[in-house]
Amino acid sequence: MINETKVLLITGPAASGKSTFAKYIADKLGWPCISEDAYWVHNGWSGLRTEDQEHMVQKQVSDNLFSALNKNKGVVLEFILYKKPPNPLTNYQKFLSDNSIPFETIVLKPTIDEIKKRLLKRGRPNDIENIEGRMKDATNQLSILDAGSIDLKWIIDPTNLAIEELYAKYLRRRIDS
Repeated sequence: MINETKVLLITGPAASGKSTFAKYIADKLGWPCISEDAYWVHNGWSGLRTEDQEHMVQKQVSDNLFSALNKNKGVVLEFILYKKPPNPLTNYQKFLSDNSIPFETIVLKPTIDEIKKRLLKRGRPNDIENIEGRMKDATNQLSILDAGSIDLKWIIDPTNLAIEELYAKYLRRRIDS
């Protein structure tokens, strides 16, 4: 049964639209959506991430991913990229490959101006009060996408796109590849 399923990995910098896009696609496919951020919140962690915390969260996500795959045709998993190599992307891809679970990767890569616009629009006090720090984080996260570890076929630029337009762009990319 597990080989008949599919996992759609959606990642990118903070405020790239990955959570919104993941939920949108999950609804379209009738699949559950797993957000790695929820595990960080559940464990009460924020800010800089330690190796031990990363391993613990990725283990929790992977366990729940297996459980969801046993109940559904597929799962959408979304998470942030925050360090080189592009983790946790490489860890999830390895886990899925090692377990013969077919997957597809989408990396959202908006412009830095789009990220700032989204941070301000979502209006979280942490984002607004520390917009310079958040932009420094965004610049670092975007640099991870340019480090050569990301396949260009995975990248979609969501800048100035409504969710329906982003979905159409994703579908066109699938047809073209």
